[in-house]
Amino acid sequence: MLLKGFGFSGYRSIGDKLVRIGPLKKVNLIIGQNNVGKSNIVNFLNDQYAYFVDKAKNKQNFGGSKKENPFKDIDRHLSNERAQHRVSFPLFEEDIENYIQQKLPNDRHHIVHRQLARKVLCSESFMHNGAVWFTYKAENPNGQFELEVNFDEVFQKLDHNEWKKLWSGLTRSSGGDIRTDWIPESLKALSYLPGPTPNVEVIPAIRKIGAAGSEANDYSGEGIIERIAKIQNPPLAQQKLKEKFLSINGFIQEVLENETAKIEIPYERNMVLIHMDGKTLPLESLGTGVHEVVILAAAATLLDETIVCVEEPELHLHPLLQRKLIKYLSEKTENQYFFTTHSAHLLDAVESEIFHITQIDGVSCVEAISSTKQRSNICNDLGYKASDILQANCVIWVEGPSDRIYLNYWLGAQSPDLVEGVHYSIMFYGGRLFSHLTALDQDAENEAVDDLISVRKLNRNTVIMFDSDKDKPRARINATKQRLKDEFNLGPGFAWVTKGREVENYLDFDKVEESVKAVHPSASKLVNKGEWENLLKYHKGRNSEEKTANKVKVARHYVENNPVDLDTLDLKERMGKLVEFINSANGYVI
Repeated sequence: MLLKGFGFSGYRSIGDKLVRIGPLKKVNLIIGQNNVGKSNIVNFLNDQYAYFVDKAKNKQNFGGSKKENPFKDIDRHLSNERAQHRVSFPLFEEDIENYIQQKLPNDRHHIVHRQLARKVLCSESFMHNGAVWFTYKAENPNGQFELEVNFDEVFQKLDHNEWKKLWSGLTRSSGGDIRTDWIPESLKALSYLPGPTPNVEVIPAIRKIGAAGSEANDYSGEGIIERIAKIQNPPLAQQKLKEKFLSINGFIQEVLENETAKIEIPYERNMVLIHMDGKTLPLESLGTGVHEVVILAAAATLLDETIVCVEEPELHLHPLLQRKLIKYLSEKTENQYFFTTHSAHLLDAVESEIFHITQIDGVSCVEAISSTKQRSNICNDLGYKASDILQANCVIWVEGPSDRIYLNYWLGAQSPDLVEGVHYSIMFYGGRLFSHLTALDQDAENEAVDDLISVRKLNRNTVIMFDSDKDKPRARINATKQRLKDEFNLGPGFAWVTKGREVENYLDFDKVEESVKAVHPSASKLVNKGEWENLLKYHKGRNSEEKTANKVKVARHYVENNPVDLDTLDLKERMGKLVEFINSANGYVI
């Protein structure tokens, strides 16, 4: 990871309150309304971060010559409050121990010193939301940046003798005074500063492929024809660049859902050509959306080990294309990404960190999003309705919680990348409601529909699973189940009627018996075993009394103690169809 986090204050719409951007992942979304300060986070990272890092390190010369201060009048914070300039760097929980050991090597002599260092760093003076933040402050960008800490507060963290011990272990010094030497020098020795600053590239919101022969210093589209041409036919010594060209080409095939699609820069280098289905077309004939993703995918592929900041990647892109783009960048490139966006459609595209930007009285506020409730607030802030974004993209209806347990058990084996609550949701209809459901729309030409509950109104991409309840192969399912099966199979989605009697009949019969005995110690054996038998009925003790096992407890015990086996009845076929449908509902082309 190029950056794990950073913080700053006193820059444009960011006021005196330190904003913390972290922890960071490969993909990071900066999301909010227009004119709330999203771009200012990207601008600080691109224009000021390296300068502020060097100032915090008290470096006055850059490469032997005086570097021009990048902080301009336009970068000053304008509001009713006075803002000081800060830059902050975090150590997250997984890094704290290693950092302390670097400062105080892992030997018996330093055991006490490490304990004292940990006590100081993990106190409220430095700890914020599980991370240790080191903040450096100056009155102005040209001033001396010093570690910001409440001296009186940190003074209380150790007693007189402990501060002396810590100082001695860190500096190998003796004597001194607690206020002038022990505390300030210990804090200076413990303070964290990042290593070399990574390369940062910003791809602006206005993007367009430039004319033939155009060159550019940025990745807005100008000069992209020349850049692609160089990796399309690289010199012999740089044949590895061809892999980048093939990667871009693979993405074009995915976007167009056509394996014959190929990108080419012609000899004249005056356009981008697409070969597809035996035809050759200029890129602009395929629409603005494809234009956009080619620019972004090419830029991200051409760059390596770079922080790439993309402003409004959703411009001209359908939500499906947005997700495809973000998924490609996440999985096929080696950069770290920051996207400033208004689009809530990106929230579940890939695993990411989300930072919600709002503004109060001209000052931008940043909130790291970690809960479903906070995501809901984002959607409200952006003007999305629940019907637009908050639901998962596919709903699977089941009778009760034991069916959900088994479905997640099988899905985890069949396609572990699918996440419940993101790619699909499982909802319960309950046996008593079964006859009141319909998969037809309320506007269907059927008066009976008015008296039923249409699950299509909740989500168009819907699957229903129910037990056949058949006790022999030639038996028929009842009329209600037959009606629902026919309605759901009209699509989108389908009805899954169990091949055997119930969902439990997809399991290993002997292992079901073991789970029943584990859950009900008084059980001696199952009444019967087979695909048309009720596997939850058991004999109690030595007598002939029949009992029915707890479905949910048996399900939990079974999945926790047995490996998945899909080679039963039609289970593998059904799971393959279900996974294909969930992927389709989420816009993934398999």
